Amino acid sequence: MGLTISRLRVPRGLVIPRGFAVRAIIIIIVLLVITQTYLTNLKPVPIRPTARYIGTNYDELTQFEPHHDIKSFCNKLPAPRNKRGLVISDKSKADGPLKIFYWKHGSRYGWTDWDWESQTMCPIPMELQEFFDTFRTKVINKPDLVWSTGYAPCYFWKTFDGQVGDRYGSCNSKHSGYLDYTFSTNYTDFPNADIIYMDHPLHLGAKQAPYYNSQLLPPKLAHQKWVLRFGDDSIAGYPYMALPAFLHRFDLTMGSPPSMMDIPDPTYPITQDKAIELANTKPSFAFNKKTDHLISVVTSECWPWNNRNDLIDHLVKNAGAHSYGNCNNNKEVPKELKKDDLPRPYVKQTLMTKYPFGLAAEHSNCVGYVTEKIYDVLASGAIPVYFGASDIADFVPEGSYIDVKDFKDNDELVAYLKTVDRAPFYKWKEIVKKDPSKFCKSCFPAPAESAWCAIMDNVQYV
Repeated sequence: MGLTISRLRVPRGLVIPRGFAVRAIIIIIVLLVITQTYLTNLKPVPIRPTARYIGTNYDELTQFEPHHDIKSFCNKLPAPRNKRGLVISDKSKADGPLKIFYWKHGSRYGWTDWDWESQTMCPIPMELQEFFDTFRTKVINKPDLVWSTGYAPCYFWKTFDGQVGDRYGSCNSKHSGYLDYTFSTNYTDFPNADIIYMDHPLHLGAKQAPYYNSQLLPPKLAHQKWVLRFGDDSIAGYPYMALPAFLHRFDLTMGSPPSMMDIPDPTYPITQDKAIELANTKPSFAFNKKTDHLISVVTSECWPWNNRNDLIDHLVKNAGAHSYGNCNNNKEVPKELKKDDLPRPYVKQTLMTKYPFGLAAEHSNCVGYVTEKIYDVLASGAIPVYFGASDIADFVPEGSYIDVKDFKDNDELVAYLKTVDRAPFYKWKEIVKKDPSKFCKSCFPAPAESAWCAIMDNVQYV
């Protein structure tokens, strides 16, 4: 016996036609299916509860998330490997210059007018098609922007100083004597490069392991060697730079943290001539002179990866700190120092000469990340109050600075600044004047005269 629906009756005599009811039911079912599908897609796919996991995974990428515990990550870096060189086996010195290709990474892609740049396109080999497809969709993220297969904006062919075309040079190598090289940004000729040089690959970041997007790296051709340089930024912002899973992709690394790199290159290298210059700088503030304003602060980056802003606030309120920079500003730079032609280091150092102490606070407390800040204070003649790298003692003279981490809290630090005898903080100068190598353990640069020569110095033909 079938079920026949002729009409649906509801209270108060309202009659709903049969066709309308059926369509309404179908629409409701469809909406429920769509809603369920949407909600399901919002949630991460659950781990299969019946799966068996055999063995234990000790890989560091499964143990922690660098973005969520920057301080811990920055100071518990994986152990460095033995130093390596660049072994060239498919050609000899007699075959001519080695071609170094500059793989253009950068942090300014967000400010690039890609519609404009896409009006001039240059040919690329098929090896690079996957990269440019990924770059266009993942980095630029403009669905309506189309690049024809086999072409990319000629923007990439320009070097960091806006030039196009190969450059030539030569360097003295410890293994092979003088070596000629060609420096190129010709993406069309990419397959013929011997060495791929990557400087600041800063757009690779991802929030989950392995914390970088390998599709935004170049293809690894069999005969090519990869060189990475990282030295001007903190690994707090680019944690994958210190992970073996990333570093193992390269044949040679250079930069900082120095302990992890094949070619150590400090964030702010110091020459021995500079060490002598700092040693000859006189104290800026008389030892017997009193002041209510103990310390100067000059910072421009107001969103650090540490508690620098809290420290500055405390020094302003309790040590009479004068803050001249963009952050926590309570003191204006004098008009005579606001001239556009005055170098920023000169302005900073001149401001600091009026105070017994100068704050040298990095924007992250990462091992090996020591910038110009502490050297600017030393150049002013003031005593640095340092907040930053745990291994700062390797980069400046012993007894030349005050380390914030040595105090239980900021109150104890301020009390120390108000009572300490400042004279002992200048004893290092006589030692360094006699032997500039005593200035530091790790701040001097690699002996090579340039990045290219540092690479050539490690080439070994076999």
